Amino acid sequence: MSTTVDLQQTASAYLAGHPEFDRLVIGAAISHQSAVLIVQRASHERAFPDQWEIPGGGVDPLETIEQAVVREVFEETNLKVTKVTRQFEGFDYVTKNDEGDEGTKRSVQLNFCVQVENPEDVKLAPEEHQDFAWCTQTNIAQFQMTPAMHTVVTNALAQTA
Repeated sequence: MSTTVDLQQTASAYLAGHPEFDRLVIGAAISHQSAVLIVQRASHERAFPDQWEIPGGGVDPLETIEQAVVREVFEETNLKVTKVTRQFEGFDYVTKNDEGDEGTKRSVQLNFCVQVENPEDVKLAPEEHQDFAWCTQTNIAQFQMTPAMHTVVTNALAQTA
């Protein structure tokens, strides 16, 4: 998952070159004062309820990866991305298909460090997230995350050092 991608590539183009995946997801690490912004998924979410994660989400088929980073950060935190600074280690995972559909889908998450305007002005979308925190190397253990997301946040914190 460490190959750098073209930010102008669409999800459709990326997935065409990676047929082992059904869905492309992005994550955005927003750092401020040696901490990384994490958000807590809503309790009603079907996948990973109440878990902490970096902001992110699915890339629409004809959307570029960069457009998705900007859109997802704004939708989830109301923060405006000013620059995508670098890509860092991603991961893949399997979830159940949408309700009523049998089987699973394999997703790949590409992660990026981003700069935003006024990082202290976080306003969550309550339908997606219930809380936010600034995670540091000293407080990371208090947040419930999947093992893969714990690695992502740890890697993001290393980028801020």
